[in-house]
Amino acid sequence: MSHRVAVVYHSRHGTVRALAALAAEGARQAGAEVRLLRVTDDEPAGHRWPEPEAVPEDVLWADGLVLACPTYYGNVSSPFKRFLESTSPLWQRGLLADRVATALTVSTQRHGGREATLTALHHTLYHWGCWVAGSDPADPVTRAAGGTPYGLAADNRQGEPASHERAAARALGHRLATLTARSRARFLVSPAPAALPEHGPHRSAVEGPTDDAAADVPAATGRADAGAPRAALPRDASRPVRLAVVHHGEEAAVRVLAQEIAAAARAVGARVRLRRVPGGSGAASAAWLGPAAAPATVADIAWADAVVFGAPVRLGAPAAPLLDFVQALEPAEGGRGPLWGKAAGGFAVAAARHAGCETALLHLGHMLLHGGAVLVPPGYTDPSVKAAGGNPYGTSHCRCEGSLPTPQTLAAAAHQGRRTALAGDLLRRAPRSSRTVRAGSADAGTGPVRLVIRSRGRSTA
Repeated sequence: MSHRVAVVYHSRHGTVRALAALAAEGARQAGAEVRLLRVTDDEPAGHRWPEPEAVPEDVLWADGLVLACPTYYGNVSSPFKRFLESTSPLWQRGLLADRVATALTVSTQRHGGREATLTALHHTLYHWGCWVAGSDPADPVTRAAGGTPYGLAADNRQGEPASHERAAARALGHRLATLTARSRARFLVSPAPAALPEHGPHRSAVEGPTDDAAADVPAATGRADAGAPRAALPRDASRPVRLAVVHHGEEAAVRVLAQEIAAAARAVGARVRLRRVPGGSGAASAAWLGPAAAPATVADIAWADAVVFGAPVRLGAPAAPLLDFVQALEPAEGGRGPLWGKAAGGFAVAAARHAGCETALLHLGHMLLHGGAVLVPPGYTDPSVKAAGGNPYGTSHCRCEGSLPTPQTLAAAAHQGRRTALAGDLLRRAPRSSRTVRAGSADAGTGPVRLVIRSRGRSTA
Protein backbone atom coordinates (compact mmCIF):
# COMPACT_ATOMS: atom_id res chain seq x y z
CA MET A 1 0.00 0.00 0.00
CA SER A 2 1.26 3.46 -0.88
CA HIS A 3 1.96 6.03 1.80
CA ARG A 4 -0.94 8.43 2.21
CA VAL A 5 -0.86 12.22 2.36
CA ALA A 6 -3.74 14.54 3.21
CA VAL A 7 -3.49 18.17 2.06
CA VAL A 8 -5.99 20.16 4.12
CA TYR A 9 -6.57 23.81 3.20
CA HIS A 10 -8.72 26.85 3.99
CA SER A 11 -8.85 29.40 1.20
CA ARG A 12 -11.01 32.50 0.64
CA HIS A 13 -9.63 33.98 -2.56
CA GLY A 14 -7.97 30.95 -4.15
CA THR A 15 -4.25 31.43 -3.50
CA VAL A 16 -4.04 28.91 -0.67
CA ARG A 17 -6.16 26.47 -2.67
CA ALA A 18 -3.87 26.76 -5.69
CA LEU A 19 -0.74 26.20 -3.58
CA ALA A 20 -2.36 23.29 -1.73
CA ALA A 21 -3.22 21.65 -5.07
CA LEU A 22 0.40 22.03 -6.18
CA ALA A 23 1.65 20.51 -2.91
CA ALA A 24 -0.73 17.61 -3.53
CA GLU A 25 0.71 17.26 -7.03
CA GLY A 26 4.25 17.14 -5.63
CA ALA A 27 3.23 14.48 -3.12
CA ARG A 28 1.72 12.35 -5.89
CA GLN A 29 4.93 12.68 -7.88
CA ALA A 30 6.71 11.19 -4.87
CA GLY A 31 4.44 8.14 -5.03
CA ALA A 32 1.89 9.07 -2.38
CA GLU A 33 -1.84 8.47 -2.43
CA VAL A 34 -3.24 11.97 -1.86
CA ARG A 35 -6.46 13.55 -0.61
CA LEU A 36 -6.95 17.25 -1.32
CA LEU A 37 -9.49 18.52 1.22
CA ARG A 38 -11.07 21.87 2.07
CA VAL A 39 -12.07 23.45 5.35
CA THR A 40 -15.40 25.27 5.00
CA ASP A 41 -15.28 29.04 5.24
CA ASP A 42 -17.50 30.83 7.75
CA GLU A 43 -18.04 33.96 5.62
CA PRO A 44 -20.94 34.16 3.18
CA ALA A 45 -18.64 35.80 0.63
CA GLY A 46 -16.19 32.95 0.83
CA HIS A 47 -15.86 30.63 -2.15
CA ARG A 48 -17.32 27.14 -1.96
CA TRP A 49 -14.55 25.10 -3.51
CA PRO A 50 -15.48 21.70 -5.00
CA GLU A 51 -13.03 19.52 -3.05
CA PRO A 52 -14.44 17.21 -0.34
CA GLU A 53 -14.77 18.77 3.10
CA ALA A 54 -12.09 17.73 5.58
CA VAL A 55 -13.16 15.79 8.67
CA PRO A 56 -11.02 14.64 11.62
CA GLU A 57 -10.99 11.07 10.31
CA ASP A 58 -8.97 12.29 7.31
CA VAL A 59 -6.10 12.95 9.70
CA LEU A 60 -6.35 9.35 10.89
CA TRP A 61 -6.27 8.13 7.29
CA ALA A 62 -3.11 10.06 6.46
CA ASP A 63 0.51 9.14 7.12
CA GLY A 64 1.63 12.65 6.12
CA LEU A 65 -0.08 16.04 6.36
CA VAL A 66 0.17 19.40 4.61
CA LEU A 67 -1.73 22.07 6.57
CA ALA A 68 -2.53 25.18 4.51
CA CYS A 69 -4.33 28.35 5.57
CA PRO A 70 -4.10 32.13 5.20
CA THR A 71 -2.56 34.40 7.83
CA TYR A 72 -4.92 36.56 9.86
CA TYR A 73 -3.40 38.95 12.40
CA GLY A 74 -0.24 36.87 12.44
CA ASN A 75 -2.10 33.68 13.24
CA VAL A 76 -4.08 30.76 11.84
CA SER A 77 -7.43 31.63 10.23
CA SER A 78 -10.41 30.92 12.47
CA PRO A 79 -12.11 28.25 10.28
CA PHE A 80 -8.87 26.33 10.08
CA LYS A 81 -8.30 26.65 13.83
CA ARG A 82 -11.76 25.20 14.42
CA PHE A 83 -10.89 22.24 12.19
CA LEU A 84 -7.72 21.63 14.18
CA GLU A 85 -9.66 21.79 17.43
CA SER A 86 -12.24 19.33 16.08
CA THR A 87 -9.56 16.64 16.21
CA SER A 88 -9.39 16.89 20.01
CA PRO A 89 -11.27 13.60 20.68
CA LEU A 90 -8.78 11.75 18.47
CA TRP A 91 -5.84 13.48 20.15
CA GLN A 92 -7.15 12.55 23.59
CA ARG A 93 -7.12 8.90 22.51
CA GLY A 94 -3.51 9.21 21.30
CA LEU A 95 -4.40 8.57 17.65
CA LEU A 96 -2.71 11.51 15.92
CA ALA A 97 0.95 10.83 16.73
CA ASP A 98 3.84 10.12 14.39
CA ARG A 99 2.56 11.53 11.17
CA VAL A 100 5.02 13.64 9.20
CA ALA A 101 3.60 17.12 8.71
CA THR A 102 4.37 20.50 7.18
CA ALA A 103 2.56 23.79 6.58
CA LEU A 104 2.03 26.65 4.13
CA THR A 105 0.41 30.08 4.41
CA VAL A 106 -0.16 33.34 2.50
CA SER A 107 -0.70 36.96 3.50
CA THR A 108 -0.90 40.34 1.81
CA GLN A 109 2.14 41.86 3.55
CA ARG A 110 5.52 40.20 3.18
CA HIS A 111 6.26 40.50 6.88
CA GLY A 112 2.68 40.42 8.11
CA GLY A 113 2.95 37.28 10.22
CA ARG A 114 3.59 34.45 7.78
CA GLU A 115 6.37 32.90 9.83
CA ALA A 116 4.29 33.32 12.99
CA THR A 117 1.42 31.43 11.33
CA LEU A 118 3.65 28.58 10.19
CA THR A 119 5.16 28.17 13.65
CA ALA A 120 1.69 28.38 15.23
CA LEU A 121 0.65 25.43 13.06
CA HIS A 122 3.79 23.63 14.25
CA HIS A 123 2.65 24.08 17.85
CA THR A 124 -0.49 22.07 17.15
CA LEU A 125 1.55 19.40 15.41
CA TYR A 126 3.88 19.12 18.41
CA HIS A 127 0.89 18.54 20.66
CA TRP A 128 -0.34 15.84 18.31
CA GLY A 129 3.10 14.22 18.43
CA CYS A 130 3.75 14.65 14.70
CA TRP A 131 7.19 14.83 13.13
CA VAL A 132 7.47 18.39 11.81
CA ALA A 133 9.27 19.01 8.51
CA GLY A 134 9.82 22.41 6.98
CA SER A 135 10.82 23.23 3.45
CA ASP A 136 14.22 22.07 2.27
CA PRO A 137 16.68 24.91 3.02
CA ALA A 138 19.13 23.45 0.51
CA ASP A 139 16.65 23.52 -2.38
CA PRO A 140 17.04 26.57 -4.68
CA VAL A 141 13.25 26.89 -4.94
CA THR A 142 13.05 27.47 -1.18
CA ARG A 143 15.38 30.46 -1.46
CA ALA A 144 13.57 31.73 -4.55
CA ALA A 145 10.27 31.66 -2.64
CA GLY A 146 11.61 33.66 0.31
CA GLY A 147 13.89 31.27 2.11
CA THR A 148 11.79 30.29 5.12
CA PRO A 149 12.62 26.78 6.38
CA TYR A 150 9.33 26.54 8.34
CA GLY A 151 7.18 25.58 5.34
CA LEU A 152 6.01 27.86 2.53
CA ALA A 153 5.18 31.55 3.00
CA ALA A 154 3.68 33.15 -0.10
CA ASP A 155 2.04 36.36 -1.33
CA ASN A 156 -1.74 36.60 -1.53
CA ARG A 157 -2.18 36.90 -5.30
CA GLN A 158 -5.94 36.29 -5.47
CA GLY A 159 -5.61 32.75 -6.77
CA GLU A 160 -2.61 33.23 -9.07
CA PRO A 161 0.63 32.27 -7.29
CA ALA A 162 3.90 33.37 -8.83
CA SER A 163 5.96 30.76 -10.67
CA HIS A 164 8.56 30.55 -7.89
CA GLU A 165 5.81 29.97 -5.32
CA ARG A 166 4.27 27.27 -7.48
CA ALA A 167 7.60 25.49 -7.67
CA ALA A 168 8.11 25.79 -3.93
CA ALA A 169 4.64 24.33 -3.22
CA ARG A 170 5.36 21.31 -5.41
CA ALA A 171 8.75 20.84 -3.77
CA LEU A 172 7.21 21.07 -0.29
CA GLY A 173 4.67 18.35 -1.10
CA HIS A 174 7.36 16.20 -2.67
CA ARG A 175 9.64 16.48 0.37
CA LEU A 176 6.79 15.78 2.76
CA ALA A 177 5.77 12.66 0.86
CA THR A 178 9.36 11.41 0.63
CA LEU A 179 9.84 11.75 4.38
CA THR A 180 6.47 10.11 4.92
CA ALA A 181 7.57 7.14 2.83
CA ARG A 182 10.57 6.72 5.13
CA SER A 183 8.43 6.98 8.24
CA ARG A 184 6.07 4.35 6.88
CA ALA A 185 8.75 1.78 6.04
CA ARG A 186 7.26 -1.64 6.54
CA PHE A 187 7.98 -2.96 9.99
CA LEU A 188 7.62 -6.28 11.77
CA VAL A 189 5.90 -6.57 15.11
CA SER A 190 8.27 -8.00 17.72
CA PRO A 191 8.24 -8.44 21.49
CA ALA A 192 8.84 -5.29 23.50
CA PRO A 193 12.39 -4.72 24.73
CA ALA A 194 13.14 -5.75 28.26
CA ALA A 195 11.92 -3.20 30.77
CA LEU A 196 14.52 -0.81 32.08
CA PRO A 197 15.33 -1.19 35.77
CA GLU A 198 13.63 1.03 38.30
CA HIS A 199 15.71 4.10 38.96
CA GLY A 200 15.95 7.21 41.04
CA PRO A 201 17.45 10.53 40.11
CA HIS A 202 21.04 9.23 40.22
CA ARG A 203 20.81 6.09 38.05
CA SER A 204 21.73 7.83 34.82
CA ALA A 205 24.63 9.69 36.39
CA VAL A 206 26.60 6.49 36.85
CA GLU A 207 25.66 4.94 33.52
CA GLY A 208 29.05 3.58 32.41
CA PRO A 209 30.78 4.53 29.11
CA THR A 210 29.45 7.57 27.31
CA ASP A 211 30.47 6.87 23.71
CA ASP A 212 29.34 4.17 21.27
CA ALA A 213 28.68 1.76 24.10
CA ALA A 214 26.06 -0.36 22.35
CA ALA A 215 26.87 -3.51 20.41
CA ASP A 216 26.13 -3.58 16.70
CA VAL A 217 22.45 -4.38 17.08
CA PRO A 218 19.85 -2.46 15.07
CA ALA A 219 17.37 -0.37 16.99
CA ALA A 220 13.80 -1.52 17.36
CA THR A 221 11.65 0.94 15.53
CA GLY A 222 8.17 1.78 14.38
CA ARG A 223 5.32 4.18 14.90
CA ALA A 224 4.88 5.07 18.53
CA ASP A 225 1.12 5.50 18.68
CA ALA A 226 -0.08 5.22 22.25
CA GLY A 227 -1.08 1.68 23.09
CA ALA A 228 0.49 0.22 19.95
CA PRO A 229 2.86 -2.75 20.23
CA ARG A 230 6.54 -2.03 19.99
CA ALA A 231 7.83 -2.79 16.51
CA ALA A 232 11.11 -3.51 14.81
CA LEU A 233 12.29 -2.92 11.27
CA PRO A 234 13.98 -5.72 9.37
CA ARG A 235 17.62 -6.03 10.39
CA ASP A 236 19.91 -3.46 8.78
CA ALA A 237 23.10 -5.35 7.97
CA SER A 238 25.19 -2.20 7.71
CA ARG A 239 25.08 -0.67 11.21
CA PRO A 240 22.79 0.34 14.07
CA VAL A 241 21.20 3.76 14.27
CA ARG A 242 23.41 6.53 15.70
CA LEU A 243 22.29 9.17 18.20
CA ALA A 244 24.27 12.21 19.36
CA VAL A 245 23.22 13.80 22.66
CA VAL A 246 24.80 17.26 22.83
CA HIS A 247 24.34 19.40 25.94
CA HIS A 248 25.66 22.45 27.72
CA GLY A 249 26.06 20.77 31.09
CA GLU A 250 26.97 23.61 33.40
CA GLU A 251 24.13 22.41 35.63
CA ALA A 252 23.96 18.88 37.04
CA ALA A 253 20.30 18.51 36.03
CA VAL A 254 21.19 18.99 32.36
CA ARG A 255 23.91 16.34 32.58
CA VAL A 256 21.59 13.86 34.29
CA LEU A 257 18.94 14.29 31.60
CA ALA A 258 21.54 13.90 28.86
CA GLN A 259 22.76 10.65 30.44
CA GLU A 260 19.19 9.37 30.74
CA ILE A 261 18.39 10.08 27.10
CA ALA A 262 21.63 8.37 26.05
CA ALA A 263 21.03 5.32 28.23
CA ALA A 264 17.47 4.82 26.95
CA ALA A 265 18.59 5.06 23.31
CA ARG A 266 21.25 2.42 23.95
CA ALA A 267 18.60 0.20 25.49
CA VAL A 268 16.82 0.01 22.11
CA GLY A 269 20.06 -0.76 20.27
CA ALA A 270 21.33 2.67 19.23
CA ARG A 271 24.96 3.69 19.27
CA VAL A 272 25.32 6.93 21.21
CA ARG A 273 27.79 9.77 21.49
CA LEU A 274 27.29 11.86 24.61
CA ARG A 275 28.94 15.22 24.06
CA ARG A 276 29.19 18.51 25.95
CA VAL A 277 29.40 22.09 24.75
CA PRO A 278 31.88 24.00 26.92
CA GLY A 279 31.28 27.55 28.02
CA GLY A 280 29.86 29.56 30.86
CA SER A 281 31.62 29.38 34.19
CA GLY A 282 32.94 25.89 33.51
CA ALA A 283 32.57 25.03 37.19
CA ALA A 284 31.52 21.45 37.89
CA SER A 285 28.42 21.10 40.05
CA ALA A 286 28.99 19.48 43.44
CA ALA A 287 25.86 17.37 42.85
CA TRP A 288 27.30 15.78 39.71
CA LEU A 289 28.28 12.14 40.19
CA GLY A 290 28.90 10.93 36.67
CA PRO A 291 31.68 11.03 34.10
CA ALA A 292 32.48 14.07 32.00
CA ALA A 293 31.53 13.93 28.32
CA ALA A 294 33.95 14.78 25.53
CA PRO A 295 33.60 18.17 23.78
CA ALA A 296 31.11 18.25 20.91
CA THR A 297 32.27 18.79 17.33
CA VAL A 298 30.54 19.18 13.98
CA ALA A 299 31.86 15.72 13.13
CA ASP A 300 29.68 14.25 15.89
CA ILE A 301 26.57 15.69 14.24
CA ALA A 302 27.66 14.47 10.82
CA TRP A 303 28.21 10.98 12.31
CA ALA A 304 24.72 10.81 13.83
CA ASP A 305 21.38 9.80 12.33
CA ALA A 306 19.51 11.70 15.06
CA VAL A 307 20.43 14.43 17.54
CA VAL A 308 19.06 15.67 20.87
CA PHE A 309 20.27 19.02 22.23
CA GLY A 310 19.93 20.22 25.82
CA ALA A 311 20.82 23.27 27.89
CA PRO A 312 19.77 25.48 30.79
CA VAL A 313 17.29 28.22 29.93
CA ARG A 314 18.63 31.77 29.92
CA LEU A 315 16.15 34.62 29.29
CA GLY A 316 13.70 32.31 27.53
CA ALA A 317 16.26 30.75 25.19
CA PRO A 318 18.81 27.92 25.41
CA ALA A 319 22.06 29.03 27.04
CA ALA A 320 24.40 30.89 24.69
CA PRO A 321 27.11 28.20 24.41
CA LEU A 322 24.58 25.72 22.96
CA LEU A 323 23.15 28.39 20.66
CA ASP A 324 26.65 29.13 19.37
CA PHE A 325 27.24 25.44 18.65
CA VAL A 326 23.93 24.98 16.81
CA GLN A 327 24.50 28.15 14.80
CA ALA A 328 27.86 26.77 13.71
CA LEU A 329 25.95 23.90 12.06
CA GLU A 330 24.19 26.24 9.63
CA PRO A 331 25.02 25.09 6.11
CA ALA A 332 26.59 27.29 3.50
CA GLU A 333 24.06 28.80 1.11
CA GLY A 334 22.88 26.15 -1.29
CA GLY A 335 24.34 23.26 0.67
CA ARG A 336 23.18 20.62 3.12
CA GLY A 337 24.48 20.84 6.64
CA PRO A 338 25.07 17.97 9.08
CA LEU A 339 21.49 18.18 10.45
CA TRP A 340 19.77 17.81 7.08
CA GLY A 341 17.05 15.14 7.03
CA LYS A 342 17.80 13.90 10.54
CA ALA A 343 15.47 13.47 13.48
CA ALA A 344 16.15 16.11 16.12
CA GLY A 345 14.77 17.45 19.38
CA GLY A 346 15.72 19.09 22.65
CA PHE A 347 15.43 19.27 26.43
CA ALA A 348 15.80 22.15 28.87
CA VAL A 349 16.22 23.09 32.54
CA ALA A 350 14.79 26.33 33.96
CA ALA A 351 14.57 28.00 37.35
CA ALA A 352 10.77 27.77 37.67
CA ARG A 353 7.83 26.05 36.05
CA HIS A 354 7.02 28.89 33.67
CA ALA A 355 10.46 30.43 33.32
CA GLY A 356 11.01 29.62 29.66
CA CYS A 357 11.29 25.86 29.11
CA GLU A 358 8.59 25.94 26.44
CA THR A 359 9.89 29.04 24.65
CA ALA A 360 13.49 27.80 24.79
CA LEU A 361 12.55 24.48 23.18
CA LEU A 362 10.44 26.19 20.51
CA HIS A 363 13.34 28.57 19.82
CA LEU A 364 15.69 25.59 19.46
CA GLY A 365 13.24 23.89 17.10
CA HIS A 366 13.22 26.91 14.79
CA MET A 367 17.01 26.73 14.57
CA LEU A 368 16.97 23.02 13.79
CA LEU A 369 14.54 23.56 10.91
CA HIS A 370 17.04 26.02 9.42
CA GLY A 371 19.44 23.08 9.25
CA GLY A 372 16.91 20.91 7.43
CA ALA A 373 16.20 18.65 10.41
CA VAL A 374 12.90 16.88 11.04
CA LEU A 375 11.61 17.79 14.50
CA VAL A 376 10.50 14.78 16.55
CA PRO A 377 8.91 16.17 19.73
CA PRO A 378 7.66 13.97 22.57
CA GLY A 379 4.10 15.17 22.07
CA TYR A 380 1.80 13.23 24.36
CA THR A 381 2.97 9.88 23.05
CA ASP A 382 3.66 8.28 26.42
CA PRO A 383 2.13 8.68 29.93
CA SER A 384 5.55 9.72 31.22
CA VAL A 385 5.25 13.06 29.38
CA LYS A 386 2.15 14.11 31.31
CA ALA A 387 3.55 12.73 34.57
CA ALA A 388 6.59 15.00 34.12
CA GLY A 389 4.53 18.16 33.59
CA GLY A 390 3.17 17.68 30.09
CA ASN A 391 5.71 19.56 27.92
CA PRO A 392 5.06 18.26 24.36
CA TYR A 393 8.01 20.21 22.89
CA GLY A 394 10.77 18.39 24.79
CA THR A 395 11.68 17.12 28.22
CA SER A 396 11.96 19.90 30.80
CA HIS A 397 12.92 20.21 34.47
CA CYS A 398 12.49 23.15 36.80
CA ARG A 399 14.89 23.66 39.67
CA CYS A 400 12.03 24.60 41.99
CA GLU A 401 11.36 20.84 42.18
CA GLY A 402 14.94 20.07 43.17
CA SER A 403 18.47 20.39 41.88
CA LEU A 404 18.22 17.04 40.07
CA PRO A 405 15.39 15.76 37.86
CA THR A 406 12.54 13.85 39.46
CA PRO A 407 11.95 10.17 38.61
CA GLN A 408 8.99 11.29 36.47
CA THR A 409 11.19 13.66 34.47
CA LEU A 410 13.82 10.96 34.04
CA ALA A 411 11.15 8.64 32.63
CA ALA A 412 10.08 11.34 30.16
CA ALA A 413 13.71 11.85 29.11
CA ALA A 414 14.11 8.11 28.57
CA HIS A 415 11.01 8.11 26.37
CA GLN A 416 12.42 11.00 24.34
CA GLY A 417 15.73 9.17 23.89
CA ARG A 418 14.03 6.03 22.61
CA ARG A 419 11.63 7.98 20.43
CA THR A 420 14.32 10.08 18.76
CA ALA A 421 16.52 7.07 18.10
CA LEU A 422 13.65 5.13 16.56
CA ALA A 423 12.69 8.09 14.34
CA GLY A 424 16.32 8.48 13.28
CA ASP A 425 16.41 4.81 12.31
CA LEU A 426 13.41 5.27 10.03
CA LEU A 427 14.50 8.53 8.44
CA ARG A 428 17.96 7.27 7.50
CA ARG A 429 16.48 4.49 5.38
CA ALA A 430 15.81 4.93 1.70
CA PRO A 431 12.11 5.45 0.91
CA ARG A 432 10.24 2.89 -1.10
CA SER A 433 10.41 3.46 -4.84
CA SER A 434 8.10 6.17 -6.13
CA ARG A 435 5.85 5.91 -9.14
CA THR A 436 7.33 9.17 -10.44
CA VAL A 437 10.54 10.96 -9.53
CA ARG A 438 10.60 14.76 -9.50
CA ALA A 439 12.87 15.70 -12.36
CA GLY A 440 13.84 19.06 -10.89
CA SER A 441 12.75 21.85 -8.65
CA ALA A 442 11.98 24.36 -11.38
CA ASP A 443 8.35 25.05 -12.07
CA ALA A 444 7.31 23.20 -15.19
CA GLY A 445 4.90 25.90 -16.24
CA THR A 446 2.80 28.82 -15.21
CA GLY A 447 -0.57 27.74 -16.58
CA PRO A 448 -3.74 27.32 -14.51
CA VAL A 449 -3.60 24.91 -11.59
CA ARG A 450 -5.13 21.57 -12.52
CA LEU A 451 -7.04 20.04 -9.61
CA VAL A 452 -7.43 16.28 -9.54
CA ILE A 453 -10.56 15.35 -7.61
CA ARG A 454 -10.84 11.75 -6.51
CA SER A 455 -13.88 10.08 -5.04
CA ARG A 456 -13.22 8.49 -1.67
CA GLY A 457 -14.87 6.86 1.27
CA ARG A 458 -14.48 7.79 4.91
CA SER A 459 -11.98 5.99 7.11
CA THR A 460 -12.27 5.80 10.88
CA ALA A 461 -9.23 3.67 11.55
